[in-house]
Amino acid sequence: MSNRQKQHRQRRTGSEQRTLRRNRVRKILSLLILLLCAVPMLGGGTHALWVIPAAICICMNEDLYFCMAAGVIAGFCIDLACGNALGTNAIYMVCFCTLVCLLFEQILRRTFLHYMVLTAACAFLHSILRWVLTAGIFRTPGRELLWTDLLIPVSLRTVLAAVPVYLLFLPLSRLLTKQVRSMDAAAIRRDL
Repeated sequence: MSNRQKQHRQRRTGSEQRTLRRNRVRKILSLLILLLCAVPMLGGGTHALWVIPAAICICMNEDLYFCMAAGVIAGFCIDLACGNALGTNAIYMVCFCTLVCLLFEQILRRTFLHYMVLTAACAFLHSILRWVLTAGIFRTPGRELLWTDLLIPVSLRTVLAAVPVYLLFLPLSRLLTKQVRSMDAAAIRRDL
């Protein structure tokens, strides 16, 4: 560790150091819950995409770069669970998580209603994109059955799965987000 880093660390107060540790713990627990939400998706069939509501929950409370990383992880989990080409859903989730994070930072309040609306929008847009990429472009026979038998039920189950996922993230966001009483609170957020 260089002298400059040691001096920078010594200038922080005790409450600032506790806040930094609390933020690291919150981010690690958020990623663990996101990975835990990927487990029910591995069963096959018409299952809910549990990582979509988990990524939206992370976007409600974290900064932009962490939300983008959570979007990449969520997209790779969807790719592995659905058997798609690796990276297609990751691109979609990064774009959507960036949009949601910016919406929560600039316009929307962090409420359950906004969370549910954005989760439903993400799930149904994902289904539309999946239909366009698989059946709409190639005009495969039975594309109407794909929409009614697979994509709509998956989207509805994803929206219903948003409630327990929100309840998983609620204690994490409430217990570990305390305000810093120092003037350097903005600097701490930038350091993470």
